[in-house]
Amino acid sequence: MHSRSGLLILILAGLCFSTGCHGPKKPAPRAPRMEVRKMTGNTVTFIPALGQLPYCLIFTHSERGVTRALTMAANRLSVPCSAGEPVMGNRFRIPLQDGPVKIYTVFSDEKLKGSQVAEQLLDRVNAPRVGGMDMSLPGQVVVDVEEFMPNEEQAPLTGEPLGEESAAGGLRTAARGDAGAL
Repeated sequence: MHSRSGLLILILAGLCFSTGCHGPKKPAPRAPRMEVRKMTGNTVTFIPALGQLPYCLIFTHSERGVTRALTMAANRLSVPCSAGEPVMGNRFRIPLQDGPVKIYTVFSDEKLKGSQVAEQLLDRVNAPRVGGMDMSLPGQVVVDVEEFMPNEEQAPLTGEPLGEESAAGGLRTAARGDAGAL
């Protein structure tokens, strides 16, 4: 009887190896719920992915310990976050002095009080993981965490005029006396 079960195990193991069975599969990396689109060295837009909850609040927390609320409206409630559109139709500046930041986006199915979310987030920014289940908030809540490193934007170079067009239609060179003049 033992030889039959041993044979069955060998057959199953052979099938497993021949079909590519290599144990438990690793989960695929999670797609971000919010795209952080860099516009300049230290400005970004936030674009919610499809299928996200309709409201959000966005905060940054720097390695230096500075936390900033980016999206709180005048009424201090979360703002509409439509999929595929920049949040609030704005670009947001991340101060250079903040250095690398974690961007916390709190999505919800109803408008939340920004102060209540901020208070709970501040208690958790150093936690290894922050999720909607970790917070005591009404309704459905999902938290997305992304990273961003602001950097100094280099000023665009402006070319010097080489000359002006004369009234006769020809190019008149700049008479500056320097070696670069034509």
